[in-house]
Amino acid sequence: MALADILDNVNGLPTHALMVHFTVVVATGGAIGGLAYALIPRFRRWLSWPLLVTGVLSIFLGLVTPSTGEKLEARTEPSKLLEKHTELGDQMGTILIAYGVILILAMLAVRYRRRAASGADPAAAAATPTAVDRIGGIPGEAPRAFPGQPQVAAALALLVLVFSVISGIWIYRTGEAGARSVWHDTPAAAAPGHGDGDER
Repeated sequence: MALADILDNVNGLPTHALMVHFTVVVATGGAIGGLAYALIPRFRRWLSWPLLVTGVLSIFLGLVTPSTGEKLEARTEPSKLLEKHTELGDQMGTILIAYGVILILAMLAVRYRRRAASGADPAAAAATPTAVDRIGGIPGEAPRAFPGQPQVAAALALLVLVFSVISGIWIYRTGEAGARSVWHDTPAAAAPGHGDGDER
């Protein structure tokens, strides 16, 4: 089966309908995990591996999910609602790719920092961390592993915070627009007397 076919259908179902669910789970998990990483430093030690995997998946889904959406759009009746969903979906793909790269860089910096800290000078490890160290560092570990790392780690932590918020907002907006494009003509509530158990 060709790649183009896989991007179009899986077992007779539109691939996009399947990929969207994976994207929602990964993007939501990445947004929540990124917020926790940036705002609660004591979580950084054990979040580093899950967020590294999330970063890789975010790049993959940011590339694939919009492509499957374009395949489905070509087989769907054009509408303003669908056009809005497509536009937001393309933006979401770009955000996921950028956020994935940021997560990978941030988590690699954390992993390197931990490894470097194990052989660090005890005097350096005992040094009082600066504000920059606290923004990007891990509590209880050496604040510096190489010159400039505190600044790099702090900048990456701030980027993780910003993109986790953006990712969370865009996954909601994109999903809401997609739901409207599919279900906009479905009544919000069942018709009176329908499904209420009355049999006359």
